[in-house]
Amino acid sequence: MPSAISEGLTRTGITKFINCRLIKGDRLVQEDLWISSITGRVLRSQDVFYDDRITPDRIVDLGNRVVAPGFIDVQLNGAFGFDFSVVPEDVTSYAKGLRRVNKSLVETGVTSYLPTLTSQRNEVYHKVRFFQV
Repeated sequence: MPSAISEGLTRTGITKFINCRLIKGDRLVQEDLWISSITGRVLRSQDVFYDDRITPDRIVDLGNRVVAPGFIDVQLNGAFGFDFSVVPEDVTSYAKGLRRVNKSLVETGVTSYLPTLTSQRNEVYHKVRFFQV
């Protein structure tokens, strides 16, 4: 009969981030972070390891980086020289602009956003609604 510890070594869907700094109250602390790869939730490592006898199946060294929640921009008319309300004749350049905004926003800490259009003619709304990146 396998032990609980050896059962914990099977695929658990848990990623352990090491060598990272976390925001706790008003301080940055050096602490490991365990995340469920299935639910995306932060786990209490002591409970998972000692009570459930589960070990992570993936360990990632973050090289002393800060782990913090991402920002959500709930009204973004455009960014980095791109305006969601301006649809050029060559629609491929619109898609390229969207990709540039997505890539650039992540670098600023924005992980999600709601693209918004300024007041426009009806046809602009119809052109824009088909874009997905």
